[in-house]
Amino acid sequence: MQRPPGPAAPSDVPAHRRVVPEGFLLTTRALGYRYLDDSDGCREEEHRHDEHTVLWPERGIADVRVSGRTWRLALGQGLWVPAGTPHAADRDANSTLWASYILAEAWPREVGSVGPVVVNAALRHLLIHLAATAMPREQRLRAQAVCMDLVTAETRPTVQLPLPRDPRIASIAATIMRDPADDRSIEQWAALTAQSARTIARGFRAETGLTFSQWRTAARLARAAQLLDEGLPVGVVARRVGYATNSAFTAAFKRVMRETPREFAPSGTS
Repeated sequence: MQRPPGPAAPSDVPAHRRVVPEGFLLTTRALGYRYLDDSDGCREEEHRHDEHTVLWPERGIADVRVSGRTWRLALGQGLWVPAGTPHAADRDANSTLWASYILAEAWPREVGSVGPVVVNAALRHLLIHLAATAMPREQRLRAQAVCMDLVTAETRPTVQLPLPRDPRIASIAATIMRDPADDRSIEQWAALTAQSARTIARGFRAETGLTFSQWRTAARLARAAQLLDEGLPVGVVARRVGYATNSAFTAAFKRVMRETPREFAPSGTS
């Protein structure tokens, strides 16, 4: 991965103890489960690790928050979080999100900054096998080295969705994320939430760096990418995220993702 080094972590973000057992290169935990001694694994509250972390879903969709942005991960995608980088992970009991912690001094390549990586089927199966299976130390170390070799930078386009924290607009954002087809105007949202349209517009710009319209489009396309990954037909995805026609959806998707929905979708999806 050829990314520039990330910024130093703020000192007020809690730093967890080392997760990787002594004498090994990495370890993997399923974040949908609680462990007896689990004070140092990934959690919903912002924190940081001395190890590099790769967060990835076993199936479905999972969210990881880094520096106020949410990365939505589908099957086959992971997020590289360098050691010391503050982050928070979706840890719902029904989540399929896993975290693989890699000893910083064992990582053989450039560290780089936060970004998407490929976690293909071979890597997922090997990481889960290592997490669940006893084996001789030398054999485990060889397998762990293979896992690190298999972590590669993601070249597929992804959507970063900045999330507002201001409660005046966070509820609007949450509603749109639940139903991206919601087409209410900013004036309608203002009337519904008893505030001015100008307040909402300024809030979105200040909190996310995007206009209300730009943010809603990003939310729609982030959800569209998930649905396409799940194998839904392009026409169905277009309607679910609020586009009346396939052509309008395709134009918006290609403008942001640099490829059409059909090109982005897994092979065999129409």
